[in-house]
Amino acid sequence: MSFPFAHCAFFGMALLAWPLKADSDNGTLVPPPADDENKSWELLSIPSPSRISVGGMSSGADFAVQFQVAFSETVMGAAIFAGQPYRCAIQRFPNDTLVPLNPEVPVCEGCPAGKTLEYDHCKNNASVVEVRLLKTVAQNYSSQGLIDNVANLERARVYLYRGTKDTIYGQGSVAKTRDFFAEFLPASQVLFKNDIPSGHAYPLPGSQLWPCGGEWPLLLLPFQNCEYDGPGAALQHIYGGVLMPPAEKASMRNLKWFDQKPFYGDGEVTGLARWGLVYVPTSCESASGRVCDLFVSFHGCGFTVPGTFELLVTELNFNAWAETNHIIVLYPKLASHGSTKQQQDGCWNVYGQTGDTYATRDAPQMLAVRQMVQQVSNLKIWGLVDGEGLYSMTVRHARCHAYLMLILLIVRIMS
Repeated sequence: MSFPFAHCAFFGMALLAWPLKADSDNGTLVPPPADDENKSWELLSIPSPSRISVGGMSSGADFAVQFQVAFSETVMGAAIFAGQPYRCAIQRFPNDTLVPLNPEVPVCEGCPAGKTLEYDHCKNNASVVEVRLLKTVAQNYSSQGLIDNVANLERARVYLYRGTKDTIYGQGSVAKTRDFFAEFLPASQVLFKNDIPSGHAYPLPGSQLWPCGGEWPLLLLPFQNCEYDGPGAALQHIYGGVLMPPAEKASMRNLKWFDQKPFYGDGEVTGLARWGLVYVPTSCESASGRVCDLFVSFHGCGFTVPGTFELLVTELNFNAWAETNHIIVLYPKLASHGSTKQQQDGCWNVYGQTGDTYATRDAPQMLAVRQMVQQVSNLKIWGLVDGEGLYSMTVRHARCHAYLMLILLIVRIMS
């Protein structure tokens, strides 16, 4: 399929200058108010979730690996769409090349003073990664009480994915993540899907709109239609294959903004945006009294660009699976923050920007998300007017806008 740039160009160029709006006439998600005194709030008020799982892509996948390992007592599984092994980014291996200390990799385990590792050494040169060293790191953290007992990992279920055309996570990089988990989990509980010709993306069912493994820069689109349901396959694996088929369409009425301000801590360190999104299936609403499960989805880098986070949340089909399987989906969001390029692009802290304990339970971002999970039943939310969509434009125009925004985003990140 060719990229529909031509028929989007006219509307798209206009839309780039047209801010996304919402109002009560078109059934869109109303922008949350800036005024804390606004009276149109409600609390989610649902029973605390039963089982918890996590997932993400790229930086979000790296963070999901950290969260699964650090909170293994309560996290039942992880969906890793292109992610590094636990704490790999700052671990020196015998065959690593060293470079002068720099803000992108500010700490290095095993480096001499003034030296650090090449950025993305685990992604770009997987052959240097020695999983046994990373296993030892996790075991040492566990024995020191910095993370949950690694023995808990034995009951987790982990799904991993890497597209064969992924140019961001190089050949063998995600296989090392599989090998790391294989040190702790039975082989039957680790599923690695690596035969789909996508780029660095979530693979989705169907063959339209988002081309699978297209030419650069389309190869970098964060979701690609590859006639394979990656989110569904991940959830099915985590739940042992017992899930009901997804809803034909997730209900937009069930998607709500939630206030992240209570979880800021040191806002410049956690980097949280003011608002995240949460999807609450109809069966999980407060009146039902049902105890539902929780899946936490972490975005990758770059979703600070206006509209792209909302597009990600609605274009993926986690919500459709959640609707029929009584799973609440929490989408935390980062803002542009800090002084490094990674922080300013809204990446999760998986390179030690806040110190060498970034992958432990009490690290700022880890703790903030953990508190969201613990308090999800009483999140302060701002919901939909009538639930028909996210944008105050037609779906066609919104997709044109999204294409152009994503292309601009890709060019900016790659520059």
